[in-house]
Amino acid sequence: MAAKIRKGFVNVGAGQVHYRAAGSGPPVILLHDSPRSSVLHLPLVEHFSDRFTTIAIDTPGYGNSTPLPPEPRPEISDFSSALADTILGFGVERCPVYGFHTSSKILLDFAANHPERVAVAIMDGLSLPAGDTDHAFINSYMRPFKVTDTGSYLGEEWTRVRDFQRWFPWFAKSKATRLPMAQRDMSYMQSYSMDLFMAGPHFSDAYSAAMRYKAVPVVPTLSARCVFMAREDDVLYSFLDALPDPLPEGSTIERLSPDRDAWKARMGELFNEYADFDGAGDFSPPDPLKDPLSGGLVTRGYVDAGDGQILVRRAGHGTGTPIVFLHDLPGSARADETYLKALGQGRPAFGLDLPGCNDSDPLKKLDADAYATAIVAALDALGLDQVDLVADGLSTPIALTVASQSGARVQRLVLDGVALPESDMTAEMKVNYLPDLRPQMDGTHMHRCWHMLRDQSVHWPWYDGGTGAIRKITPDIDPQTIHTRLVDTLKQWDHAGDAIGAALGADGRSRLKDVSAPTMVLEAEDDVRYRWASEATKQLPNGSALPRPADPTARARAILGFLEG
Repeated sequence: MAAKIRKGFVNVGAGQVHYRAAGSGPPVILLHDSPRSSVLHLPLVEHFSDRFTTIAIDTPGYGNSTPLPPEPRPEISDFSSALADTILGFGVERCPVYGFHTSSKILLDFAANHPERVAVAIMDGLSLPAGDTDHAFINSYMRPFKVTDTGSYLGEEWTRVRDFQRWFPWFAKSKATRLPMAQRDMSYMQSYSMDLFMAGPHFSDAYSAAMRYKAVPVVPTLSARCVFMAREDDVLYSFLDALPDPLPEGSTIERLSPDRDAWKARMGELFNEYADFDGAGDFSPPDPLKDPLSGGLVTRGYVDAGDGQILVRRAGHGTGTPIVFLHDLPGSARADETYLKALGQGRPAFGLDLPGCNDSDPLKKLDADAYATAIVAALDALGLDQVDLVADGLSTPIALTVASQSGARVQRLVLDGVALPESDMTAEMKVNYLPDLRPQMDGTHMHRCWHMLRDQSVHWPWYDGGTGAIRKITPDIDPQTIHTRLVDTLKQWDHAGDAIGAALGADGRSRLKDVSAPTMVLEAEDDVRYRWASEATKQLPNGSALPRPADPTARARAILGFLEG
């Protein structure tokens, strides 16, 4: 039986580090190479979960972890300091740490500067190039990741992902630089591209820092137990010969065969020898949502709900009735964090990524009642007995389901872009609203997703090019917002339609009359997306209408005025 992977965040300074973990017992920590994320180590997390709490973390700026400050330019020493703070954030004094390729340099610096924190540092594939730093090479290799307003970057970056697997360096395409490896399957390519796209402009932060880092002079300073290893089939295997001779006491070299089972067995032996079975045998990571970040920052965490975990964003403090925000579909609440902070004035505001969206686990049953049950379970896990519920776009039928089933638990309800399509339109939207997003080797799935999300601000429904579907508004087509929604849609492309199907099957009209809570329906006369606002207001037992401010901050103020009225 496969181990249950649990995701989480740990608060570190003014940001958060994201991780994936499984198992129980003393912790061991796994670090990925660049531009990957903790997804890279899922097989190892599962493999070692029978004896350890195996934690794979996202390096700052990668995956879901907060980037390091851009100024001054992050160096390996900054990443190793962040690693030290992360391990302390887990409440761990010392434990075994494994680093692969880029992260082996982070681990080397960590072991050199925090030897008391190192049970054993296993550096797998430590690059030790001779000579001065080749800044021209770094600049070519680290071509900037730039989101464009036309979406043209999608083709460029997808091609770069493919070329990473075919040439080294990827930008030097020749017979001599061709890598002797088979083409990766689509699952790997999609996973790799999502890691690159999540890092975005930060993809080169640790990567280039590692290329600048002078590792050879650091090795003789080591006093912690360190293991330098590589498999024979690793492109960095030859660098084991570049290590200083002799090595400091406590440091050893291990040359491994290409056999991955033997490699994992050796790591298991090292973990078993140096893990703290007595002092950290019942290790459990802290819950960041119980100790949220200050300074107006959004705190992220997970709660158990439904068939798995739901990703939650928390903004704001105070004693007012908590606000729960449900995002439009597809996507997540990540693109709405500024709006969420504006809602969290004098009260906490929680943005829930619906199941199957972004990093929230999917549900087994895919109807509005199941989604409502999962949301209520999330409220229970957060300890929220009474809430004000704000829903956007296609999440409004699910919000109506929650409100109609929860009675007084939902104190007040706000519906922004309430969706009540008639049966014919519902059937049409079920077929057309989400295009085929299956990953394709030519990258067309990314362009398809981009244009769907962009067109949602131009037409409604987005696929209808007729004059009756024109949204007579200033479109919200900020490319970074579209990029965020694209990444959070494609992370679970195979579940991106789950919540949409549940919303379209909810029969929101029949639920209107069962909502007893005072409900504000936002309306916009010139926007076809709001065609059902008037009808909903009339059908609700306690409904009222409010002209929708286009600016998110002004809209939040208007909503708070209703919630506090």
